[in-house]
Amino acid sequence: MAMCIKLDYLHFRVREAGVALITALLVVAMATAAGVAIATRQHVDIRRVENLLNADRAYLYARGGESWVAAILVRDRQDGDVDHLGEDWARKIPPLPVDGGSVSGYIEDMQGRFNLNNLAASGDELTLDLERFRRLLANAELDETLADAVVDWVDSDIEPRFPSGAEDDLYLGEEQAYRTANRPMVSVSELRLVQGFDQATYEKIAPYIAALPLATPININTAPKPVLRALFSEIDESQAQQLIEARDEEAFNQVEDFLSHSVFAGRNLTSQRLSVNSEYFGLNATAVIGSSEAELTSLVHRSGENQIEVIGRSLGGL
Repeated sequence: MAMCIKLDYLHFRVREAGVALITALLVVAMATAAGVAIATRQHVDIRRVENLLNADRAYLYARGGESWVAAILVRDRQDGDVDHLGEDWARKIPPLPVDGGSVSGYIEDMQGRFNLNNLAASGDELTLDLERFRRLLANAELDETLADAVVDWVDSDIEPRFPSGAEDDLYLGEEQAYRTANRPMVSVSELRLVQGFDQATYEKIAPYIAALPLATPININTAPKPVLRALFSEIDESQAQQLIEARDEEAFNQVEDFLSHSVFAGRNLTSQRLSVNSEYFGLNATAVIGSSEAELTSLVHRSGENQIEVIGRSLGGL
């Protein structure tokens, strides 16, 4: 009898020890899992903070490009009044090493593009710019009649142009209704709100347009081929290429020099809204720090007094 009691007691102790061991193992496993979770969360938090700091640093490095633009544009004006693609400002900067990454960028003459806000004019000036914009649309393989809806977007009245204009009566009927701006565009991205312009259409015309705060002439020394072809009717691809080759050899010092080129022989052309110098430039800066990247686009105004002012800034395009 005593032997049976002793054996039962031993079995009980063994079971008790086994339960204690399993409990201890469970506690250790839970503690390990909690430790791993805490370490993982801490690692993620550290990486998140690191990425935020790198993103801020990248943005600040990109912003530093604005000081470079100001310095180079001031120096350029001191060297002469003619702006062309052979000048220092027009050269792209290869990636430059900075602490933890690199910075690159380039300046673009925004007056080499067609200014959509020229279409907010009236009378003869509107007629001239509207004709040019229609030709530019055609050069980009788009429907010329899209120009009417753009005029309605930037003009001050609410009367749609015939036959392809668009005012509030059309936009308020959309599933997501909105009104016509009836003011100059702040950004070329507004064009995607205009009747007839979807993303694909916008991407075709975007490289050749700008939204500058005032009406501006087109710089014939910096305008790309589709814009040059849009200046006057009946300029074909070959003739536009001749003009580009001529200005590459020697920039046009006056608009009259441009109009006297053999391409225009026998034509009576207007010099209206044409120029050989510019006031508005765009900075496109990219800074990479670690795995973070900042792409900054800034619109810079150089006044006649050689004052430099940043009048627009965005991450991405203007």
